[in-house]
Amino acid sequence: MSVDTPRSYTQPESRLEAAELLRRIGLELEALARLSLRIERSLSEIELPEHLPVGIVRELQGIDRISQSLGELAILLCTVSAETPSEATFSRSELFSRLRLKELINNLDPAHRDALAKRDSDGEIQWL
Repeated sequence: MSVDTPRSYTQPESRLEAAELLRRIGLELEALARLSLRIERSLSEIELPEHLPVGIVRELQGIDRISQSLGELAILLCTVSAETPSEATFSRSELFSRLRLKELINNLDPAHRDALAKRDSDGEIQWL
């Protein structure tokens, strides 16, 4: 009988399937696209002066481009994920040791299976 040990980013043998990582990056991009759309909708509810400088209008329109690009990248990564051989893997410690955002690490690491689902349903607001 073997005992499961928790995965650690310090274990050199800890590997991560490339397909699963790509899929989770796609899901993260999709979530960011939805967030960007919510920001865009919120900004449209704010009463702005009738005549905004052209530069500000262009920058606000950039939010739409960001939303669309994130959505397209999400689709692309999920498609690439489906075509990636299961033998392709990455070193978990090499990948995640370079990231600083704990929430992002949790969302991308398959060891945290419920992180993506929980994020959208918890309703918690955090101010930066």
